[in-house]
Amino acid sequence: MIVDWAVGEETTSRILAELPYPRPDVVDVRGVYPPSVDSALLCRHVVGELVGAPPNHSVVELCAGSGIASIYAALAGAVVCAVDDRRDAVRAIAMNAAANDVVVDSVQADVRTWSPPEPVDLLVANPPYVPAPHDTFDGHAWDAGPDGRAVLDVIVDRAAGILGAEGVLLLVFSDIAGVAEVVDRLTMNGLSGSVVDEARLEFGPVTRERAGWLAEKGLIEPGQTDERIVVVRAVRSAAR
Repeated sequence: MIVDWAVGEETTSRILAELPYPRPDVVDVRGVYPPSVDSALLCRHVVGELVGAPPNHSVVELCAGSGIASIYAALAGAVVCAVDDRRDAVRAIAMNAAANDVVVDSVQADVRTWSPPEPVDLLVANPPYVPAPHDTFDGHAWDAGPDGRAVLDVIVDRAAGILGAEGVLLLVFSDIAGVAEVVDRLTMNGLSGSVVDEARLEFGPVTRERAGWLAEKGLIEPGQTDERIVVVRAVRSAAR
């Protein structure tokens, strides 16, 4: 359902075509989130962070899905670990890394408890962020509780303990999940964050289907048909 979205596919292709590497080959694995606009925006900034970075920059991608951001990081010369809690996603990451002739360490783990052996230079995530009713069970790759921040909040709370002293956090999500709330939570965790990129798009299939419920909850305006996908970049407040 989530891949049937022509506007999103066109925007994804356009963003990835602007990057200095060929678009990676990515297999379509059932139950694994395929690259979309949010993925492409994240990849744009992963590459931007790594251009000119020292060799062997360490990168961790949480909620990695297909691992496309990890593949771009590896193409840029980073040492990369991709983490997802789904076995199918970890399998897809390994297949995609091999198909693109890069090395990505794929790990099946829960982002609520997993930690890297050493602090990392760049932590990135395209987590589930679509607000969902409590009785929704079929969207593990995108559903994120009533406010859309069930996973975002966990990553924000844990980021400072994963990043090195000058490490950078990149998050991509919809403004429906609350940009101000995420930035404020970063501040409470000793990180300074701001929006560095965005794309306004018509709702994809999942959000469009839930528009009535989202409006009832006050998360969107009645009749609203589009959303802002944002990239937030954060560093330690002292390193700003």
